Amino acid sequence: MNKCDGSHTANPQSFEEEFFLLLMRINRVLRQLANQQMEVCRLTPTQLFFLKRLYEAGAPQPISFFADGVFSNRSNASQMIDRLQAEGYVERVKNPKDRRSVLVQLTDSGAEELELGHARHQQLAQSLFEPFSEEERDAAIRTLRHVLSLLEAYETDGSEGLEDAQANSA
Repeated sequence: MNKCDGSHTANPQSFEEEFFLLLMRINRVLRQLANQQMEVCRLTPTQLFFLKRLYEAGAPQPISFFADGVFSNRSNASQMIDRLQAEGYVERVKNPKDRRSVLVQLTDSGAEELELGHARHQQLAQSLFEPFSEEERDAAIRTLRHVLSLLEAYETDGSEGLEDAQANSA
């Protein structure tokens, strides 16, 4: 029996301890699956998400587009763009509306890799979550969205933001 599976502990964990432990374990397993996934698809999950967001935008986008929601800042977004550009999946192009800025656009190679990676990701996700009922899926998404909103509120405004987020969700 695994000591960390929560089925038997001498000192029962609090909800908070178990919740964060489970999130960390889920993150670890997802990273391991992502590494295995890269044997079939060359894209990491973050790269896949990045390319998908660019594709769904339908047009070249400024770097700031990726710093909002995908990466924490422009520097991280630029590093990802550098890696994807080195692989030939994206390219930087001059902004026709502002000569001082550049836009990021998906290449044909990037679109092909996105299609392969997305199909493989969907296949894996469907097989992993097939046992869940529709109600369980909805509840999981609602709970994770709520947890994320609380964490983001706390990250932004500390305990005041957390109190506001809790009040808004009630």
